[in-house]
Amino acid sequence: MIGRLISGRYRIEAVVGTGGMAVVYRALDLQENRTVAIKVLRPEYESDMEFVRRFGREAEAAAKMSHENIVNLLDVGIEGEMRYIVMEYVDGQTLKEMIRDEGRIHPDVALRMTIRILAAVDHAHRNGIVHRDIKPQNILVDKQGRVKVADFGIARLKASQTTKLDPNGAAMGSVHYLSPEQARGEVADEQSDLYSVGVVLYEMLTGHVPFDGDTTISVALKHVSEQPASMRSRNSHISKALDEVVMRALCKDKQRRYQTAAEMAADLRMTISHPKGGFVRYPKREEGANESAQKEDNKRHAQPPKPRRKRLLRILLIAGVVLLLCGLILLGFVLRDYYATVEMPNLIGEREEVAVEAMGALGIEPTVVNAYSDDYAAGTVMLQSREAGEALQRNAKLTLTVSLGSQWYYLEDLTGRSCDDALAALDEAGVRTVEVSYVQSDLAVGTVVSMNLNPGWVSRDAAVVLKVSGQSVSVPSLSGLTLEGAQAVIEAEGLVLGTVSEGESADARSGAVIAQSIAPYTQVLTGTAVDLTLCRAQEIRYAPDAPLTVVVPLNNLNVAVTLVSPSGVSLQVYAEVLPVGTHAVNLTSTESGLHQVYIYMDDVLCESIQVEFN
Repeated sequence: MIGRLISGRYRIEAVVGTGGMAVVYRALDLQENRTVAIKVLRPEYESDMEFVRRFGREAEAAAKMSHENIVNLLDVGIEGEMRYIVMEYVDGQTLKEMIRDEGRIHPDVALRMTIRILAAVDHAHRNGIVHRDIKPQNILVDKQGRVKVADFGIARLKASQTTKLDPNGAAMGSVHYLSPEQARGEVADEQSDLYSVGVVLYEMLTGHVPFDGDTTISVALKHVSEQPASMRSRNSHISKALDEVVMRALCKDKQRRYQTAAEMAADLRMTISHPKGGFVRYPKREEGANESAQKEDNKRHAQPPKPRRKRLLRILLIAGVVLLLCGLILLGFVLRDYYATVEMPNLIGEREEVAVEAMGALGIEPTVVNAYSDDYAAGTVMLQSREAGEALQRNAKLTLTVSLGSQWYYLEDLTGRSCDDALAALDEAGVRTVEVSYVQSDLAVGTVVSMNLNPGWVSRDAAVVLKVSGQSVSVPSLSGLTLEGAQAVIEAEGLVLGTVSEGESADARSGAVIAQSIAPYTQVLTGTAVDLTLCRAQEIRYAPDAPLTVVVPLNNLNVAVTLVSPSGVSLQVYAEVLPVGTHAVNLTSTESGLHQVYIYMDDVLCESIQVEFN
């Protein structure tokens, strides 16, 4: 594939990743003159419709999203039998590689990265997409530290798939990051993604996944039945608050987990100001442990005294015959029910819950799909896959199409109204996707400034984007402050600390702020991120009193100089092709004292001397 030109536009340069379903290449987009990533379905799966559907599902999911923390889709195509997806190229490493290199990630860094992961997950959930395979291998970190969530290959589009994962063994993601319900083969939902985010944060902070084992089955069983060890038992530097947030995310009961990514991100931010914890709240539930009944059951099953052997054998023989007869009778009832048929009723026009309950009473669990209709009220059955009066066996397959109501609604002019009023009106109209972005405006804070659609009849599938007047603040001057001081000033003004990098400065002290991404006294919205550049610590260099003199006897010799410092560190400090003559070579070192200097010409040691560095 290397060097191949795809669709006359993308030239393959290198392999950057491989997976069970596809191979990812780095390529040059000749039309846009930019580097891209191309995901190509493996040739052995091009005729496998399940993998083709999964590959197409990834493209469909990516096309529904556009977010700074999600790898963006650029193009989709087919060349011959080869299917490919073109995505933005992220120059960096996976979070898994980062954890492998660093062992553990500092809690402050892990916290910021997880909040960005949750922002991506929240965007996907609000677009009706459940990722189902959140893991460090699918999270990319570029060289500037920006986080990107990738690989929606087994994502589920809630608008188009409401049934469980098919029983033929469709991929369920990596076992170390599976939620308990996924491990049991149940449907994954938003809370499943948040469980996986909790596992990822656990691994970032401790360097270990919460559950491990020799086989995938043993790990899956631990997700279902075992409680994870506290992160503080593995890393004492983790705050109690951070441990409490992760433990809630890893609840076995998904009703007790965080219900939205925004809710989990809010508690993560709270850990910064309340490191001692105590603020994590679980939803209330009924406690149902019948301990007394269990004790009575244990008493009933206590072993009786041993009877005589012949009497025991006689009792066992009688019991076996009785059990056999009971089994044959039960088998007869099961076979009768299995082969019995029921008459399919007419469910057109019935409410969804009434139709599902009626079929359940007949021993049939229907599959429910949704579609728009101008003829049937929302929530009523508009189509059934089996005709009324048809004879059906129990457990027969049946699909009911339930109306979503009319696809169209009248969008009012929402400008000038409060944001809460506008959101309430859109929710009442049944709009599926609503986005709010805050802008600077002369209008009162919280007032809708503009919207992306014109008033009139529009589709409920069309996303409505509201621009709302936000609170403005003045960016303070941060030059000369330490990182801690600058962060305190930024947060006091209602702003957020963004990316922190290092740079050079001749007159600033080490660690002081020398540049900020937004000029002082600029008016911006509250919550805006301000990036900082800190002065890098200057390294002290030592040198001899005079340059090293190298005499080259022949023309065009490869001359190399190696230093061995007083601490024993050996380093090649000079390598050049020199003409015949005498040459001066300037040497420096990070250590002072007597150094051993070796001079090589064409890889042959010609001279060894000792030089004092001051």
